[in-house]
Amino acid sequence: MRLLFVDDEPENVELVARTLREALGADVQVVTTVEEAVAALHSVAHGGAPIDLVVTDLFIPLGHEHGGALGPRARRYAETLEHLGGLVLLDELDRVEPAPLLLAHTACTDRILIELLGERVVERVRKPAPTEVLLDAVLRALRSR
Repeated sequence: MRLLFVDDEPENVELVARTLREALGADVQVVTTVEEAVAALHSVAHGGAPIDLVVTDLFIPLGHEHGGALGPRARRYAETLEHLGGLVLLDELDRVEPAPLLLAHTACTDRILIELLGERVVERVRKPAPTEVLLDAVLRALRSR
């Protein structure tokens, strides 16, 4: 099982990531930008195992060299979505086969942004969530697969 946590404050998810590694033997990666998440998602094309679940915040940076990882389309996002990288990540997930499940771990309460997450999101956990709440949500998402 392979999981990807995308959070620009990795301490928010580190205990859950460590627990999943130790208890389930899961391959868990924690990244802090959309650029790093895209590289991890596309590692499948280079022989890596597919990612089963992405746990992401909406308010994450694109990254320093996002034009390289995301290509030219990222330029149109760079100024307007500087801190809404989670929306760019959603766009990228549509290009990944097999598509991973998505769990939103975010403090976002904006109804329109939540609607943009759409059906792709299996669950939304309000941030900051206690470790056991986030861990339970991750396990539920994995069981739904």
